[in-house]
Amino acid sequence: MEFHILGTVELWDGQPRPLGSVKERIVLASLAVDIGRPVPMDTLLHRLWEDSLPQRARENLRTYVSRLRRRISVDLDAPTVTQRAHTYTLQADPQSVDLHRYLSLIAQARSLVDSGDDQRALRHLDEADEVWQGEPLAGLSGLWPQQVRDALILRNLAAAMVRAGIALRRGHFADLVGPLSLLTSQHPRDEAIAEHLMLALYGCGRATEALRIYQEVRRELVEELGSEPGQRLRHVQQSILRQVSVGDLIPGSANSHLQLHSTPPPQNLPRRVELVGRDTEMELIHAVLKASQNDMHGTIALEAIDGMSGVGKTALAIHVAYELRPLFPDGQVYLDLRAHGGTHKPLTPDAALQALLRILGVPSQRIPQDIDESTALWRSLLTQRRLLIILDDASGPEQVRPLLPGDSPSVVITTSRRRLVGLPGLQHLSLDVLQESDAIALFRQRVADERTRNTSEVAEIVRLCGYLPLAIEIMASRLNSHPSWSTSDLTYQLVSSSRRLAEFRDGYRAIARTFEFSYRWLTTEQQTAFRRLGLHTGSEFGLHAAASLTGLSLDETKHLLEDLLNHNLLQEPTPHRYRIHDLLREYARTLADTEEQEHQRELATGRLIDSYLYLADLADRLVYPHRPRTPVEVACIPDAPAWPDPAAARSWFTLERENLLVTIEQAWRTGPPHRAALFAHALGGMLDAERHGPTAETQHRQAITHWRSSGDQLAEARSLIDLSLTHAHAGDYPRAISSATRALELARAGNDEETAAEALHQLALPYRNQGLFKKALALQQEALDIRLRTAGRHQIARSQNNLGITYLHLGDYDTARVSFQAALEGFQVSGDRRSQALMYNNLGDLHLITENHDQARRSYERAMDLARSDGNAVDRAIIQMNLADILQVFGELDSALTLYRQTLAIFRDIGEKRSESAALNGIGTVLRTTGQHNEALAHHGRALEVAQQIGATSEEVKAMLQLGLTEYQLGRKDVATAHIEAALAIAHDAHAATETASARKILAAFRNERS
Repeated sequence: MEFHILGTVELWDGQPRPLGSVKERIVLASLAVDIGRPVPMDTLLHRLWEDSLPQRARENLRTYVSRLRRRISVDLDAPTVTQRAHTYTLQADPQSVDLHRYLSLIAQARSLVDSGDDQRALRHLDEADEVWQGEPLAGLSGLWPQQVRDALILRNLAAAMVRAGIALRRGHFADLVGPLSLLTSQHPRDEAIAEHLMLALYGCGRATEALRIYQEVRRELVEELGSEPGQRLRHVQQSILRQVSVGDLIPGSANSHLQLHSTPPPQNLPRRVELVGRDTEMELIHAVLKASQNDMHGTIALEAIDGMSGVGKTALAIHVAYELRPLFPDGQVYLDLRAHGGTHKPLTPDAALQALLRILGVPSQRIPQDIDESTALWRSLLTQRRLLIILDDASGPEQVRPLLPGDSPSVVITTSRRRLVGLPGLQHLSLDVLQESDAIALFRQRVADERTRNTSEVAEIVRLCGYLPLAIEIMASRLNSHPSWSTSDLTYQLVSSSRRLAEFRDGYRAIARTFEFSYRWLTTEQQTAFRRLGLHTGSEFGLHAAASLTGLSLDETKHLLEDLLNHNLLQEPTPHRYRIHDLLREYARTLADTEEQEHQRELATGRLIDSYLYLADLADRLVYPHRPRTPVEVACIPDAPAWPDPAAARSWFTLERENLLVTIEQAWRTGPPHRAALFAHALGGMLDAERHGPTAETQHRQAITHWRSSGDQLAEARSLIDLSLTHAHAGDYPRAISSATRALELARAGNDEETAAEALHQLALPYRNQGLFKKALALQQEALDIRLRTAGRHQIARSQNNLGITYLHLGDYDTARVSFQAALEGFQVSGDRRSQALMYNNLGDLHLITENHDQARRSYERAMDLARSDGNAVDRAIIQMNLADILQVFGELDSALTLYRQTLAIFRDIGEKRSESAALNGIGTVLRTTGQHNEALAHHGRALEVAQQIGATSEEVKAMLQLGLTEYQLGRKDVATAHIEAALAIAHDAHAATETASARKILAAFRNERS
């Protein structure tokens, strides 16, 4: 049974149920509005007849109530109207009344907005809109119905303002102008509506109209109320006059979010290449950009450079960006749109927007998934920023259009092989080949003066090159590679060739012929190296990868790479890191397919995979020495890197991350699966530490399938351990337990105590996180017993550390301290600085719980010092969150809140749900301490929701305790007590001594205060 009062007053039981007179409807509405609360008879009488009571008013009221009871009493579980002490109460679920559903949805939306979850807030607002069926209490007249209507219309208006606030933060300015204009006409003196409309108009670039709205509201207020607009509206008006960024005027907007995590202006331009010629083109571009510099009213300058391949479009754009850097204090941004990206597909507008937003520092979890929302966010970030943006190698206007800012003082330069049409305001610059004098100058710049004194011969060379910059540079490099040649010798070679650069007239075929021309001048070894390098699938590579492809020594490969650099067939973006242009790589692969035997290509690719596998295993053993290993059966790499410490090996993982992930996919495609499964295992530590959850799960599952089919049970057990850890960090504890349990069974069946101990070690983790501390303790003790018999000091220390954490949860602080100290000594002996950092963090937790606050702070600070040099981002975030806990104790609330918010962003980004809950709880605690109780409730509620999603008992209990304390301070003492009692029950069942004691202490304080 449902009660509808938003619109016509109705009873609804799958279909409308008949109601009687208007008076009966007023009684129903009165009881529904106050559902669950006694409504005095006198109040009902006043609502029905105001001050003009009929003679039999009370009898009539009883008749209306009696009829209402009959209409709603359809079965035993139906709502009822009870009478007690001259009051009537509608006993029913508040959610059965559309008004209360509506108000609940609005309240939840507000809380979600306060906690930063605009997406879910919008869903609640959408549901609320569906519940709102029109004017409340439609058709009912009288003072009370009108009072209810007026109040609810104001609530509906407030909900509209919440929705408008979200839209402003998302940059949906144009969508707001119409609805807000209508509301302004209906509420001409409402300053909140006027403020939202002014911001929407200003965000659309309609500053004049925004200021006119201010004047209209001010006139209305002065004439009707004799007062001036409030301080907030005046601030918005003054800010518009000063051309303050619209993002800075919108609380919680993307701009204000980014200011919390301020980063230096983006500077990701590729290496600058000295430009020869192009004076006329530079003057044209300078004129456009300097004109835009003087226009700070939001007119964006768009410059599109188009022309054939190899003509120098990108070089010109980058040269301009470096020359005009001082004009763009907010940074220079470069993005390759990869229209001709070889094996890489062109970036979709959505992918390009995400890349641009990341360059500007927007965290991954804040980037919208919808392209329209991404476009709006991108444009809002650039409203008042002056950036120079290079969109390189565009495929066409449809790719570029969503990437263009709206009204902005920024400048966009696009390069494309196609002429971009259909983009408003675009300034076209079609780049032609060089003038003869410039072409000669370019050649002479690349070749020593004494070899280019014959101007006529140089002129003939550049003419045969078609004055194409890429061809000229290649030929100059070729001359440099032959010291015995003269310019006449080079001319003869070009004239006698059957191929001419004058044939290069369009697109890819022109560039391919240019590459072919260059390729034929390479030595046999250089050609082979060029073809083989094209087999590399990553965006860049190092010397060892190149050597594996060529099959040569490092020194020989280094010399060949130098040759290819001289021929401009290779780039070196950073020292000893190499990159082939996408088109060149495609050409090289075509050559490999046509000029190499299939088995030669397979050998080269196999050597590349083996190289990455060998180095990954080597680095993994240094960075993650605790992992039980399946032996990697590949040949030793000559002159392999000798990393001095784990930090250096970890840096190699960071540098090669993209190549490793691409190569393991190639390993599965090309086979054999045994090698690919080994590769997945070798990357297990990196994938876990950097929280590549979905990728890790896919790789480990493929490896498990292979080991199972091949009958290698111990290798399967080790991959199951890898998978268990992936599940545990993702908060999927049941699957983590299942994988680790199976790994333990296989390890025991194979009599492999090392793997069995690790399976026990990892199996304890999800049990502990679920609050099953006794179970976790038994597993950890069993793992320690095995390691005391069979393992070294480092593995024993790992078990002692885990035991200490569990004893800490169980409230056995003395045993926890002994375990932590023993573990710390073990990690110090083994030289594992990362684990030392984690140990100091755990000791900090112990000191914090036992209220040794000074020592706790020192421990956390020591942990952070170690983690900065030897830990990963997740380690640092966890320690940083614990530092925030101790800062709260010392009353440094602003610093604590900043740390909590920074770590929350990290945990959400990597999907670390358990830590996300803890960070939300920390934020809520600071907000409660500073008197922001409603905001605190929203954060604690979200923390509880996240903890319950994954079954993290400790975090669930902590969130309940904080909810209870916050509700108590708000005066809702029964609700508060219920939260604490629920927390106590869960903590008691989990044998969580610390949380149990905390809950009992809080309940005792509640009782003492009440007594």
